[in-house]
Amino acid sequence: VAIAGTLGKAAAGLDLLLAGGSAPSAFDDLVQIQLRPLPPVVMGIEAALAGATSMLDVSDGLVKDASRIAKASGVSVVFNKSDLLGFAAVLDQAGLRLERDPLAWVLYGGEDHSLLATFPNSATLPKGFKQIGLVAESKADLVFLDDESLKDSGWDSITG
Repeated sequence: VAIAGTLGKAAAGLDLLLAGGSAPSAFDDLVQIQLRPLPPVVMGIEAALAGATSMLDVSDGLVKDASRIAKASGVSVVFNKSDLLGFAAVLDQAGLRLERDPLAWVLYGGEDHSLLATFPNSATLPKGFKQIGLVAESKADLVFLDDESLKDSGWDSITG
């Protein structure tokens, strides 16, 4: 399981905008990702050429969109927490400012429009993709962070 693009930045940007005051201007880069997303469209072509077996843009949150891939494919997805900590680390200052957990933005925030893809073990990941987990045999739950089951949460464009 690999990702191309950002995780959590758009959600942090939205929370900063909603907080108002001086918070948005202090983190203009995060706000801009929320206001003007830059999906890595070309990376989708590269992933397909590299043998991606599934792919979805992360618009509704990493866990929500991973659960959609897992359900459609009859598998479970296991994210490696250590592979996601770098995405959270760049959000630490905004998290401190807003008293929020940056890892929650990474897991459940949407609108980054990054590409989440699965590849066979034999595939060479295209430049720009970072491995963040593995596909596992189907379990009762669809998505895990290491051994912890993650609640299928995030934005749902059908139910709101």
